[in-house]
Amino acid sequence: MTGFVGGALDAATLDACAAELHHEDWYESATRSTGRFGVSVLHHGARDPKGCTVWEDGSRVGAIYGAVTNLDELALDADGLFDRLFEDPHALLPELDGSFLVVGVDGDAERVVLASDKLGTRQCFYVAGEPFAFGTEVGALTTLLDDPQVDERAISDLLMIGHVWGDKTLVQGVKFLPSGSVLDYRADTGPEIESYWHHTFEQSPDDSYLDDLTAAYQEVIADMADTIDGDIGLWLSGGLDSRSMAGELSRYHDLTTYTYDSNPANGSNLELAAKVSEVLGLENRRVPVESNALVDSLDKSVQLTSGMVGLSTFVNLANVFNIQDMPDVLIEGCGQGGMMGDGIGRAAVEGSKSPEAALYRAKHRIDVDDARRLLRTEFDPMTTYREEVRKSDQPDLYSTAMDCYYRNYFPRCDFASNPIAESQAGTRVPFSDTEFLEAVTRMPLSHRVGSIPLTNGKIPAGTAYPKVELVRRLDSRLADIPYERTKVPPARPMWQHAAGFVVGTSVDRIRERLIGDVHTYGGRSTIGDWYRTNRALRERIDDLLNSACERPYFDADEIRRLQREELTGEAEHMSAISGIITGELWVRKYIDREDRATEQGAAGTTEAEDTPQPAD
Repeated sequence: MTGFVGGALDAATLDACAAELHHEDWYESATRSTGRFGVSVLHHGARDPKGCTVWEDGSRVGAIYGAVTNLDELALDADGLFDRLFEDPHALLPELDGSFLVVGVDGDAERVVLASDKLGTRQCFYVAGEPFAFGTEVGALTTLLDDPQVDERAISDLLMIGHVWGDKTLVQGVKFLPSGSVLDYRADTGPEIESYWHHTFEQSPDDSYLDDLTAAYQEVIADMADTIDGDIGLWLSGGLDSRSMAGELSRYHDLTTYTYDSNPANGSNLELAAKVSEVLGLENRRVPVESNALVDSLDKSVQLTSGMVGLSTFVNLANVFNIQDMPDVLIEGCGQGGMMGDGIGRAAVEGSKSPEAALYRAKHRIDVDDARRLLRTEFDPMTTYREEVRKSDQPDLYSTAMDCYYRNYFPRCDFASNPIAESQAGTRVPFSDTEFLEAVTRMPLSHRVGSIPLTNGKIPAGTAYPKVELVRRLDSRLADIPYERTKVPPARPMWQHAAGFVVGTSVDRIRERLIGDVHTYGGRSTIGDWYRTNRALRERIDDLLNSACERPYFDADEIRRLQREELTGEAEHMSAISGIITGELWVRKYIDREDRATEQGAAGTTEAEDTPQPAD
């Protein structure tokens, strides 16, 4: 993917690490060296000229991967930004808005300053030991380790949570740079990492915060638009987040909208996205969702996400490889829903006695007991939540849970799959902005998504009030188009959204039982359907599951059971399977360092001996 790699590396080692980054023929590159340090950058060049800045001034070099949106407001150019970065990063960085990573290297001082934005919208990793190195793909750094070993704690996260939390990666010795953090490396002291940004969650006593939130949302979209030259594409569904973004962004740019021809399979997203596009005067294009395309894109998607996001999380984004006539910049509304109240619901907080219990209740892929049965490690899956809670200095259960959510879910899940899109087009995330974050984090718990009475919090009440209210305030035309999830327009009262969600979900589940529609809400997954019907995908997944059974940190019998029940349709286990196979694929490539599919030949396409064969 586009990004960078660098550190205290000689020219040959730097080139070898850069060669490990995902590469397309049309990428442009720049390498800068000073003293014993070097940085190698891959970028989109003329396709997205404002998406990357490479800087050099004598013995100092640097790069901004992404875009800072308020440089004009701060009266800064690249020279001024890097001067201040070296002088006092903790004074500069809180002032910067935008989606970026910034790295500065002072060769004379033998110093590196590396920083992520306030939300960690672009992933960055570093080698915790020697040689000091950093980069945007874990695989590029793993080559520097003499004897890389799997981090079983990360495997546990990937399985139960669906992605990795904290500063862990799948390999010991390579760490994730947290959001809102600066790494200051000096030759005599090594890397020191400190947070420069801390979220606060002082709840608004009423809905007055929505005035600031709406104004800030409009401003961040306008600021994002100013950083883009060229053609713009936007993923558009029948939901609320993407239509809000489409409405605001279309005020500043012509854009093309793209809609999956699935999710759900009944075509409602296609119909609603077409209506939104028509109202806004935009072209809407259908993007095919095909199982064969997933077979082709699986390996590079796992590489781009460094193996730390489960397949079920990034499968939709992998459809970027199916777009014809790719725009210069491709944007999605990912992260907006979580910030607008859908991420952690009221039931998770009100029904929990501790922040870690609230986090587990709100954000886990599989049940903790199921994870414990699958894992043979001394690391209990719940430990991750407890560790992240201990890092927080928030005053109460709600604020602590939200702090952990912002520090982990957004950078390590929602935005962790962005490199897939970034591999094909420039990307932007507008939400890493001071005024927006200060407004949205004032949301009261009462405005977060509720639950249907008498369901013990297990069935959400459709959606969160701020999501609906934002559409109402931005464009009444968009508020009159039904919301795919609740089947009623945003202009309607919230109780109708709750009722619409319950009725719609019930109908979808009846449809699933009657006609076998496996794409409905609460039904079986699309990937599970493909696994049962597409031989090439099944063979690929089974090969990965077979080798996962050989790992000391997995229980082979449990994996075989999941595999068998998924294949026969007896039960739905794709949430667990997707974490197993993405981690296994990455480990095989970067830790085992062998192409086992080639090595095993025909054995690599053999399914489990006790697994029945379905008809194709």
